[in-house]
Amino acid sequence: MKIIVVQETDWLRRGPHQQHHLFERLSLRGHQVTVLDYPILRPHWPREPLIAAFREQPHAARIYEGASIRLITPATISLRPLARPSSVVSHRVTLSRLIREDRPDVIVSYALSTGLPALQLARRHRIPFVFHVIDALHAIVPASLLRPVARTVERWLFAAADEVVLINEHLRDYAIRMGASPQRSRVLRTGVDLRRFSPALDGTAERVRLGIQPEGMVFFFMGWLYTFSGVREVAESLRRAPAEVKLLVVGDGDDYPALCAMRDEVLGERLILTGRVPYDRIPMLLATADVCLLPFHAVPATEHIVPIKLYEYMAAGKPVIATPLPGVRRDIGDGNGVIYAPAGEQVTTALTLRDQLQELGYQARAFVEAHCDWDTITDEFEALLLHHAARAVKQMGT
Repeated sequence: MKIIVVQETDWLRRGPHQQHHLFERLSLRGHQVTVLDYPILRPHWPREPLIAAFREQPHAARIYEGASIRLITPATISLRPLARPSSVVSHRVTLSRLIREDRPDVIVSYALSTGLPALQLARRHRIPFVFHVIDALHAIVPASLLRPVARTVERWLFAAADEVVLINEHLRDYAIRMGASPQRSRVLRTGVDLRRFSPALDGTAERVRLGIQPEGMVFFFMGWLYTFSGVREVAESLRRAPAEVKLLVVGDGDDYPALCAMRDEVLGERLILTGRVPYDRIPMLLATADVCLLPFHAVPATEHIVPIKLYEYMAAGKPVIATPLPGVRRDIGDGNGVIYAPAGEQVTTALTLRDQLQELGYQARAFVEAHCDWDTITDEFEALLLHHAARAVKQMGT
């Protein structure tokens, strides 16, 4: 298949998310994958040129050796108020050219702003359009004034897509309320690489490198540090915990400066911040953990999510203390290695469960082995795309 993927965030600097795993794996199976992305972490003018130039990388990859993604970042105006609107125009122009040069078999969108022109072009050229949704997209639009517009666009995409693919049942219910057809909406879980993330990994040497004593109890969080990530509350709770308790945070983002200040002014070596690290280092850093945390606040942006990090924690055989978000509770349930507690109480909760942590880790690994293998999920996703591509060919021949 020839597949075009449209997203409105940075392919190489954010994630990895579901799409990175799925499309790199599909490229390894011989499918031609082209991704159109947007440099969401750009500095903007005057710290970069007024026109951010068109860029193309023919063999981009984030995760899997040998994977090959044709990554295209269309040109945009770098003035902050015009950056997003200009991307809608440049994405449309670029996508129209790609379709003329070599018509794709299917277009898969993760986007609102650039997803709308992708849908319009897909309809014009009779190309199947699959809307793969991993968040309530309008809820994560930073500008509150634009969220009603984003919600309207999201409704259009849900209603018009040939297929809507959601990562959990709670998100599917949301999509149907937003106008998606129940008959054209299906759940395809987030997966995890069960070989990359393994309970067999020994994190002892990494603990030594990080200055963690053998008796230290390590709480672990990884990912983008949103203001609603809850990590600041966890860090604050360390002041009430035993001295051997440490918090290891892998990643950067909006809350990173505040956490650096907490480390420097209050917590010292009890709070370990690595910043952003290459993805291939994550499994060994995760192996240092005794308990993993998912402390997100319950806000509209998190109501439906089941972050991929949760499954990676579980695949590593780690017990997880998570905020009782509706999507997570429905997807994981009880008795599967995940205990629920608010962000500020997660450390205390884990300390009361010290004798149960090993068993909770076994339960977590068993759950992802049964439900979240990327090999199986990629098979299902590939079959879905092939079905739509074949149906389009048949319709064009009639």
